[in-house]
Amino acid sequence: MPTRVPGELLGIMTRPDASPGCHLLFVYGTLRQGFELHHHLVRIGAKLTGRGKVAGDLFDLGRYPAALPSNRSGRRIHGEVYYLPRPEHDLRVLDGIEGFNLCAPERGEFVRAMTEVSREGGEPYRAWVYWLNRSAPRGRRIASGDYLQWQVRGDTRV
Repeated sequence: MPTRVPGELLGIMTRPDASPGCHLLFVYGTLRQGFELHHHLVRIGAKLTGRGKVAGDLFDLGRYPAALPSNRSGRRIHGEVYYLPRPEHDLRVLDGIEGFNLCAPERGEFVRAMTEVSREGGEPYRAWVYWLNRSAPRGRRIASGDYLQWQVRGDTRV
């Protein structure tokens, strides 16, 4: 069984309810445009605000990717940022899709947390993200940090 890494050790906020008013969500995998779960963002009325990067490592778990925060220089995850019109409602819907339980965050495969998103030519800002709720998997690390590139181009660098 994989070892869980407490959010405090990863430098992430593990109490998602501490910032319920945040309307932004950073997505890096199957919620992105062109992937199988993107329709959920469309259904809740989320609006794409642009692209961004977060500090972390991205891993291929087979059917979907997983991300872990990282302080290592140059480790960035590429993704899309969405505006959630009704964050409290929208995040509950997305929590169900991601298998995150606000009342028992330690039980899920992912944990929802706040992270800093950087964008080209702009100030960094905070957004929600779903991090893997355990230590680095044995799966392949996606060196480019871009799941879209990994899928489309067959980026095999690890």
